[in-house]
Amino acid sequence: MEKKLDIELVKVLTQPIVPPALHYVTPRKIMGQSKWNKLKKEYRLLADHHCMICQRYVSHTPGDWLELHECYEYDFENLVQKLVGYVSICHECHMFIHQGLLRIQLQNGEVSAENYQKILDKGNGLLRQFGLQKITYPSEEVFLSSDWELDFDGKLYGERE
Repeated sequence: MEKKLDIELVKVLTQPIVPPALHYVTPRKIMGQSKWNKLKKEYRLLADHHCMICQRYVSHTPGDWLELHECYEYDFENLVQKLVGYVSICHECHMFIHQGLLRIQLQNGEVSAENYQKILDKGNGLLRQFGLQKITYPSEEVFLSSDWELDFDGKLYGERE
């Protein structure tokens, strides 16, 4: 029996590339590896071997794991990236969200052009199915601003923390 896609979970694919100022400001670093590992386990159990976005069966064998991803809301006016939840997702959906990293991996030869395109096609297909689009920054200046902060449990963290 095929699981039905949930538009609210597919919306996670619309997240924009993380602004450079927050590349190393992550919930995983703030909470510590032990708590992060507990969350990963909790969300893998919730997902029951299925990507929470595309519903692909994930076998939990080497090279085929569910990955924990943080869900954010973006305030482009106040330059705040707010953590609003987590999802356990397949590698392809995760890399679609992290297209900046995916492009770097393509340039470094860590992912083939064929796999790069396959990931983009899958994510774009899911977005089209629900009439969604990737969120874009209002300007390059906003994206590159060093003033971005992460709202994690009501506390703000920035690159200077």
